[in-house]
Amino acid sequence: MSSRKKAKKPPPYFYDGPPPSKEEKEELTEDIYDTDVRETMLEEDDITAAEEGFMVGREQEPPSKKETRKKAAGHDDDVSVELAKEDAQDS
Repeated sequence: MSSRKKAKKPPPYFYDGPPPSKEEKEELTEDIYDTDVRETMLEEDDITAAEEGFMVGREQEPPSKKETRKKAAGHDDDVSVELAKEDAQDS
């Protein structure tokens, strides 16, 4: 037995022509994650405003857990306090 493993064969390539050049590949695909390309696609109606907004949100860094906890614990809910006072006065 040989100790070498057989190399896997690549899947069949069904395109009969020459392989596409680097420039052709770049022309075929538009990088929606690139800001300039995304704005152009939005202007040309290739993508919707919702899709563009999703990509902008994807680029933003999520807030740290520490910041999120501070905001959640430190907020003032004045409306619920007022409603609770009104309920207490009605009873």
